[in-house]
Amino acid sequence: MTAQGKAPTWEGTPVGIDDHQPCWPDPTPACCDAWDDADPALKTRVGRVAASILHKLSGARYGLCRITVRPCSRDCNPGRGPAFGPPFTPMINASGAWINCWSGGCGCESSCSCCSVCKTTLVGPVQEIIEVRVDGELVPPASYWVDNYRELVRVDGVCWPTCPDLEVPLDLLGGGAFGVTYTHGIPLDEAAQWAYSAYACELLKACVGSSGCRLPKRVQSVTREGVTMSFIDTMDYLDKGRTGLPDVDQWLSSVNPYGLRQRSRVLSSDYRPPRRTTWP
Repeated sequence: MTAQGKAPTWEGTPVGIDDHQPCWPDPTPACCDAWDDADPALKTRVGRVAASILHKLSGARYGLCRITVRPCSRDCNPGRGPAFGPPFTPMINASGAWINCWSGGCGCESSCSCCSVCKTTLVGPVQEIIEVRVDGELVPPASYWVDNYRELVRVDGVCWPTCPDLEVPLDLLGGGAFGVTYTHGIPLDEAAQWAYSAYACELLKACVGSSGCRLPKRVQSVTREGVTMSFIDTMDYLDKGRTGLPDVDQWLSSVNPYGLRQRSRVLSSDYRPPRRTTWP
């Protein structure tokens, strides 16, 4: 939950989150006369449809979402307590040798390859930290930074809470809560915005019955006197994750040449993802 006790909000089209619905801005078609005269409600709906389709076809990586999460350290896991021994982590020391390092038992090497820092891992890529709250108070931005687009590092000599209270509001003073509000994802560049807007334009023209619609149809050519007809196999582009529009597919080919349908992920038994309130 946010500091006001409400569900998170998102930039762009606020109709979903993450893989379910992208956080994309509104389309801005150029050279599209049908767009200017269309009903605003229809343009909103067409924009959402175009964003949803291209989001998935591009690998579900684009769009900046604003979310609030509650990180929880893996040190709070009872299974890693003293009864089970310290959690070992393989690392490379200054001499280039692999060693088993544990919390509190490995000093800071000169190469900093075995240096313990106070950090918490967020769902990335992190684009901007909006605010961090600990015990209901805002943490000054100068007290932290982000490494590798996902590691929130504390640099003022204080460490992040390891076992925060997940049941109290984030703005409750002294409540023991820990929350981070930030934007994550990849913003749409000019090429992405152009392709997205062009696709939205063609969807709208198809809806209103415009004669200039460029969406591919099965009939490719017709010879009336010779009764010759040729058809496009829709699977020629659909099974490749393309739309059939050259300018849109050019962008898809450049950002997702192998047809990925979702962001790549790394699974780790040591990583505890931050808790995120998704309803209400």
